[in-house]
Amino acid sequence: MTYEKQESVNNFWKAEKENDQIEGLVLDIKTHDEYGKSYVLNVDGEEVTTPSHRVLQNLMANAKVGDKVKIVYLKTELPTVKGKNGTMMYDVFIDNGQPEKLTVKTR
Repeated sequence: MTYEKQESVNNFWKAEKENDQIEGLVLDIKTHDEYGKSYVLNVDGEEVTTPSHRVLQNLMANAKVGDKVKIVYLKTELPTVKGKNGTMMYDVFIDNGQPEKLTVKTR
């Protein structure tokens, strides 16, 4: 019997070191019963899916399809319970395409 290694059909983003980042347009928001949400981004013409980490889901809560987002991996905090995984921390920036509010200074 010969085994053949299986590759993932989806292109998942996995931060490997501090300050790794991804920037793209939100194409789809997928809801998974057990794992919450993941976001499909268009990154340089390629579809990339974000991990469904709880911290990332909370920060992405205001992102909508069509928004441009930038996700920056900060660090992994040590677990508070022995034997559990640490918490991956992120910064998320959302550009919803609205012009920035300009402040006019008068003399």
